[in-house]
Amino acid sequence: MDKLLTSLVDFIQATDFETLTPGAVRAVVRHTTDTVGCGAGGFASQPAGIAREVTRGIGGPLVASMYGEPEKYLVDQVAFTNATADRYLDFNDFGVSGHPSDMIPALLAMTEAMGGTGADAVTAIYLAYEIATRLAEAVPPDGGWDQGVYCSLGIAAGQAKILRLPREKIAHALSLAVVPGIPLRVTRFGELSEWKAAATGHAAMTATFAVRLAAAGMSGPSEPFEGKDGLLERVWPTFDLTLTRADPSAIERASLKRHPACYWGQVPVDLVTELRDRAALSEIVAIDVATCANAWRSIGGGRGDAAEKWRPPTRETADHSMPYLMAAAFVDGELSDAAFTSERLTDPELFSIIDRISVVERFDLTNRATRDSCPTELTLTMVDGSTLSAAADVPRGHPANPMSDAEVREKFESLALRALAPDQAGALGALLARLPELESLDAVTTLFRAFERR
Repeated sequence: MDKLLTSLVDFIQATDFETLTPGAVRAVVRHTTDTVGCGAGGFASQPAGIAREVTRGIGGPLVASMYGEPEKYLVDQVAFTNATADRYLDFNDFGVSGHPSDMIPALLAMTEAMGGTGADAVTAIYLAYEIATRLAEAVPPDGGWDQGVYCSLGIAAGQAKILRLPREKIAHALSLAVVPGIPLRVTRFGELSEWKAAATGHAAMTATFAVRLAAAGMSGPSEPFEGKDGLLERVWPTFDLTLTRADPSAIERASLKRHPACYWGQVPVDLVTELRDRAALSEIVAIDVATCANAWRSIGGGRGDAAEKWRPPTRETADHSMPYLMAAAFVDGELSDAAFTSERLTDPELFSIIDRISVVERFDLTNRATRDSCPTELTLTMVDGSTLSAAADVPRGHPANPMSDAEVREKFESLALRALAPDQAGALGALLARLPELESLDAVTTLFRAFERR
């Protein structure tokens, strides 16, 4: 094994439920609850429906529960379908590795398939976040490679723990998860497609297949990171990382979302909702946004894609368009997925606001930004020349400005009711709140299978 692979395997073997802090366990419960709610919200979407359609009938040696299907299916495919639903609304969490909760469906599926406990799932989720995040902190996802590379390694680590694989097989699982599956970041830019919701689900599927291969005895390259033509030669720059336990943990450092949109749009929408009641739209002549490089490049037209951001042609592009998100929040007083219907995408009222919006990168804000902060200033200029301004560095849901447990429950319940009856939604929320104590996931996953379009 190369040095980085050895460090990952050492960390996996040294971690179990008893080593987790209460804060880390609480964060796993919050993020898992939030993620399942997002899955209920995205269950009826077209990408999630397509994912279920291609999965039906695929059985295997390890089966788990897919949202909305009475039968159980191969765990690889369940990881793909449930992650696609979780991801669709762009409402699930955010961390430096992208959206780390994209890994949770694969870990719940493997726990179910193996008859594991809630504590097994919690430990696997903790491990997955820790490994994906620590790798992304060492090598940020801005070199042309998509976040699935971090998900693949995190999922393989967590599932290897669930399966209680020996040291050699853990190494093979990690190697087989990453070597065949390096995804391109083109998924995230320009006119976005439905693949945006499915890309990390695909990484979850291939990582799960890799773990099953390793468990069955398949070997992978022994030096996937540092070997000739390995990850550090062809994909990532060379770095040194020895994993030790972090406090706060990676999952405690991840953010939850208050709005169903790209993370970099959270602060701009917060600022709109702060100012909109103080100014009539008809009196606003200019809406000027100064922000940091991450937000400007991701959703503000800073990659030469302003045409798509100011006139987003698809739902996936609209929830990654700062001007569109702000205009919808100005009109509606909030941002919900009702803003992304086909009718709204061609709404002249929204266009009239979008055309008043300018977005620029300001270097002092870029210099102040961290990897997960979004320093942004919003200025409204009125017809009489007066101005209104608001500014923030982090959104509601960031660890420095956290959502309360009550807010997380409210978000979960509002989304769960899209796929479950009220008593079922309440039961699922109560079960997830007790995740570390559950002797099995059967009651949870029975409710997964009860999802329906409502």
